[in-house]
Amino acid sequence: MATVTNIFGPPPPGINLSDNKTPKNNGVVIAIFALAVVSIVLRFFARLRLQKARIEADDWLMAGSLVPLAALLASTIVGGDYGLGKHVWACTLGDVVGMRKILVAYVYIYLLLMPMIKLSILMFYWRIFGMNWMIWVCLALSIAWAIGCAVAFSCSCRPLSYFWSQFEDPKGGKCVIDLYGFYIGNAAVNVLTDFLILFVPIPLVWKLQMRKGQKIAVSSIFLLGGFVCIASVVRIYYMSFLNSDLDITWVMGDVYVWSTVEPCIGILCACLPTLQPLLRLTLKTIMGSSAGRQFGSSSRKWASGFRRRQGYGFSDNTHNSHAFHQLDDNGRKPKSSLNLRPDDDEAALTSSARVGPDTTRKDATSIGDDSDPISIRVKHDIYWREDQP
Repeated sequence: MATVTNIFGPPPPGINLSDNKTPKNNGVVIAIFALAVVSIVLRFFARLRLQKARIEADDWLMAGSLVPLAALLASTIVGGDYGLGKHVWACTLGDVVGMRKILVAYVYIYLLLMPMIKLSILMFYWRIFGMNWMIWVCLALSIAWAIGCAVAFSCSCRPLSYFWSQFEDPKGGKCVIDLYGFYIGNAAVNVLTDFLILFVPIPLVWKLQMRKGQKIAVSSIFLLGGFVCIASVVRIYYMSFLNSDLDITWVMGDVYVWSTVEPCIGILCACLPTLQPLLRLTLKTIMGSSAGRQFGSSSRKWASGFRRRQGYGFSDNTHNSHAFHQLDDNGRKPKSSLNLRPDDDEAALTSSARVGPDTTRKDATSIGDDSDPISIRVKHDIYWREDQP
């Protein structure tokens, strides 16, 4: 009967087989999971109580991601019972087989979880800026990445059970895909989509009619997602040891941890932009009303409540004006003019639109001034001239 020593060889000299990172690993993933849960709870609180807005699809999708995230957390903790975070020579062969079974479930859960977070972020962008080709590309890449990786992993070993049974029955099947290459390739494409999603809103923000300081402030909020990219790169770093280190249970402990930390940070960063009203309320409570006013004049102006619709219709708070005015000989609208009927000889159509709180708000009120440094407003001025004989 095969043993761990038969498969992995004797332990290297000087290694302490009593070392165990499992308690530390479990503490890290539980703590970061708790932060992710709290951020989503606060997101819903800010939407419902402070903004008095309806919960949108991106909010529900982010909340739904807690289900696979909890499964990912459970897989990491249960993996510790099978030697994850211990040296492989301190484990039994049954432990190694059990850990590999958990790894199969972990991969599929991860491939379900990450697209849910990415889609929630992209739907949040859609709600603010409207759909554009950059969002479509990121949507397609995120979904294609998950499906492609799931299919590739399902076909990696024939049968798939050989992925874990190879240690007990080396002749029971074969692996047709380089699993190390799969892990690194999977992670690299994931990082690429993270960077693409990170920079999607930046050019859209800089096209808005805002002061430069406001653009920088809003862009900085969106760029907080860069922490997810950092976590993804760290995850790849720990994966790089899988190809050269025989101590797979020890190395995989770090991979599991960072594969759980990564989506938790993604949820945290995705929820932060929606928590501005709550942060302003906290500052007002701690530092007084002046601090709250300096941080932002009204929670109704925060970008997480903004919705842009097709055409000229925005929200019930959007002020739209359509007026016909007599033009002068140069085609300009005079400062004082009477509204005319559309069939007058010369007319100009002026359409002005502001992005305001979405139509789900319960209290339709005026947007107010533009002193909030992190609010977004889109304005369209359209002039139409008609000359009739």
